[in-house]
Amino acid sequence: MLASDKTWLASFPQLSKIQTESWNNLLAKVKRIRLNPGEMIFRNGDICNNYLFVLSGVVRVQKLSISGSEITLYRIHSGEVCEITTSCLLAHDLYHAEAIAETEVVAIVVPSQYFLEALKESEILQDYVYSNVENGLNSLLELLGEIAFESVDSRLARSLLKHCDNKHFVLITHHDLAADLGTAREVVSRMLKRFESRGWVSLRRGKIVIHDFSSLEKLSQH
Repeated sequence: MLASDKTWLASFPQLSKIQTESWNNLLAKVKRIRLNPGEMIFRNGDICNNYLFVLSGVVRVQKLSISGSEITLYRIHSGEVCEITTSCLLAHDLYHAEAIAETEVVAIVVPSQYFLEALKESEILQDYVYSNVENGLNSLLELLGEIAFESVDSRLARSLLKHCDNKHFVLITHHDLAADLGTAREVVSRMLKRFESRGWVSLRRGKIVIHDFSSLEKLSQH
């Protein structure tokens, strides 16, 4: 990508107003990258060398336990940045989670030193970045509250409704559902079998078909 190419800022309109010298230096150093589904972006313990602006696709940020179980912390979509990356850069710390391209991802990568220099000089960039951090923290607190105070079956019902497409299909694996809920895959599979026995869903190869939205919605509110 040419240094003069600023078309990517269309995905981040708040940042197009920045006029500082350090921001112009940043723009001259950006690179456009393309990531394949399943490609690792950073791992737990990695040094944070770059800042990522996602233009398209979805990045999943997750935490792994010592036993290898996963929990999805949040997802980064088009026009968003990674809150954990921001935190690591500001604290000069290592990553405490990992990020994976959930779909094909196109992103802008900026070397961390240029990002930090631009952040010091621009209130617009500061407002944007800190707002994202605040939103991310609120999402994590909401996730923590759900895990601590809500039953897994009600959260599973809510997740099925969230991932359902216009054909009543849920194209997500039991493993990924478990990661979203912060529980074991076996627990999710057992509950889905229970939902199926009640006639709420059908379990097919590679997908789940929802039949009874009303019952799932009622359960999701408990």
